[in-house]
Amino acid sequence: MAITNDQELRSAVAKASDLVQQIQDYCGRTLRDESKINFPRGMIGTAAAYRARCPGYLDVHTISSCAYGFMHLDVLWWLVSRTDIASVGKQMAIKSAIVTLGTILEATLAIPDLPKNRVLSSKCSAGVKPRVDEAVKRGWISADEGAALKSSWENRNNVHLKLLPNSERDLYKVDDVNAPHAALLKLMSKLVRRQHS
Repeated sequence: MAITNDQELRSAVAKASDLVQQIQDYCGRTLRDESKINFPRGMIGTAAAYRARCPGYLDVHTISSCAYGFMHLDVLWWLVSRTDIASVGKQMAIKSAIVTLGTILEATLAIPDLPKNRVLSSKCSAGVKPRVDEAVKRGWISADEGAALKSSWENRNNVHLKLLPNSERDLYKVDDVNAPHAALLKLMSKLVRRQHS
């Protein structure tokens, strides 16, 4: 039966949470096909829909990898938003989202067929931050959106654990994903439109 009000929602959440815990208590870490619950259908966007968001100057393999990255972000969004995961588990899910966003950003801002001396050229050795600055300069994103992407890139570099100066505990927040995610989508939309103009 479909949920029609908040009281029914609270009741359904309590029942589902209890049943999931019972399944886990019974099965532990034993892999059993009959213990798998359904992941919400329609929650993960399709690869085709995400490929359509990518600029056409990317090669087919990079476009697919970016699409799969967005699908991974959907899974992480569900985990962080629809469960009560907390502490280190939540922090590492958010970090995984930040790393994925950074990977897509880096690919998107390497434009082939530009002269090597152009910051956005895939042949240019410029890092991600100067490329983001160039996107702001060209009016593809706002200064605030550029700052969100650059901050996200700094967090993304925490993937190199040997370079971390301090503990990551309580370092990442949901906003560390939401703002750069929105900025990245806007940037990609501008780049797709730029190609078709």
